[in-house]
Amino acid sequence: MDLIGNIDAYRDAGVSRDSAKTTVGFLSQLAKTTYDENVVEGVGGFGAIYRLNNSSDTLLVSSTDGVGTKSRISIALNEYESLGHDVVNACVNDVLTTGAKPLFFLDYIAAGRLISDNIEQIGIGIVNACKISECSLIGGETAEMPGIYSNEDIELVGFSVGVVSKNNLLKSSSVEVGDVLIGLPSSGVHTNGFSLIRNRLNLDDDSRPLKKYMSELKCELGPALTIPHRPYYPLVKLINGHIKNMAHITGGGIIENLPRALPSELCARVHLDSWEIPILFNVLQDLMNVDKREMFRVFNMGIGMIVIANDKEAKIIQSILPEVFVMGEIEKRIKDEQVRFV
Repeated sequence: MDLIGNIDAYRDAGVSRDSAKTTVGFLSQLAKTTYDENVVEGVGGFGAIYRLNNSSDTLLVSSTDGVGTKSRISIALNEYESLGHDVVNACVNDVLTTGAKPLFFLDYIAAGRLISDNIEQIGIGIVNACKISECSLIGGETAEMPGIYSNEDIELVGFSVGVVSKNNLLKSSSVEVGDVLIGLPSSGVHTNGFSLIRNRLNLDDDSRPLKKYMSELKCELGPALTIPHRPYYPLVKLINGHIKNMAHITGGGIIENLPRALPSELCARVHLDSWEIPILFNVLQDLMNVDKREMFRVFNMGIGMIVIANDKEAKIIQSILPEVFVMGEIEKRIKDEQVRFV
């Protein structure tokens, strides 16, 4: 089944993934002019990798990310603590894909007007999320910028660093034909696709749909959307040593993120019937009136992390984590796409 197509609705909502790719490509070329001999992997991966010094086998892995326009939903619902979890988990999950152990986290909070109660709730969320992922909150920056942001606007960004030995670094080059794809369920929308949701549901002009009870969800829409980005550290630390590589499924969905964990000559064959898409995504698809191709290009569709392992290790992983499932396998690439849905 071909799920690759144009993303017209997301572009109409103000988000151009093509422009983003072009911009990242340009910036990555600029960044390379600053690299020294200790840069193992720079812009482009889930986490950048830096050797402590020329002779060290110890590697630092870093990632930065933000909650994006999900903050608009939280503002409308006056619910801020979950944003703290979102920003930590979005960053730490990227670091995990290299096999690294999270070390520390820093945050950046900007607003048109700093409302102490709201910032305090975000801080509580950040602290609790850091404890779950066993990393230290060691600093950050809080900025009040009227004229840049409206009174209620919040920009929330994080930065995380982890550590991994050279021998334990997960690499795409270890992935082979016949390896198995294992899906780790998401907790919901996580932190991607909210510009599309807001645009199609006209939430900036009328937030009442967020408080509408949805019988399919057995709750109001707003609380279903603000479920925090899931932390995968508690799961991943249990299966370390059994993994070849991992992909964090964020913006761009499976189609754009899974290839980042594969060698260029290989393809991931994904079985669409191997998991049941959570009802939230079906509800959103109906409300937004977009096709399934676009849903798979924007959202995680119920899978927040994909682990790659050989068949033997995959069975061990499933015995340790009963909630995960085999969702496909690695095969030789014969066409342009690196993800093939069947």
